[in-house]
Amino acid sequence: MKLINLIPYLKSANGIAELFKLNNLNIKSEVILIYMIEFLTIDSEIVLFEIEETEDDLLFQKNGISYIQLFPVNYAKELIEDFSRLGYDDDLKIARRLLEYRINDA
Repeated sequence: MKLINLIPYLKSANGIAELFKLNNLNIKSEVILIYMIEFLTIDSEIVLFEIEETEDDLLFQKNGISYIQLFPVNYAKELIEDFSRLGYDDDLKIARRLLEYRINDA
């Protein structure tokens, strides 16, 4: 999944629950984190991990694959809500803004 494909789940009221179910994530996990494979780019694949597995590391390796943390899911959802209030309505623009925010501001 790419970041642009994640945006609709985070914009939807029931999207997070559906996303967790699709990814077999423990809904009782303290935090679910969004990681990008190898690079923080719009074309990078994303993977969701429970914080208990990654220990909230910004850089995480599993099975020889390097992951870079983007944001916790709930924080990404809050940012998307803020961006929407600022007039960002296109999923690609929102995805780019999330990456920009992570790289420059977070």
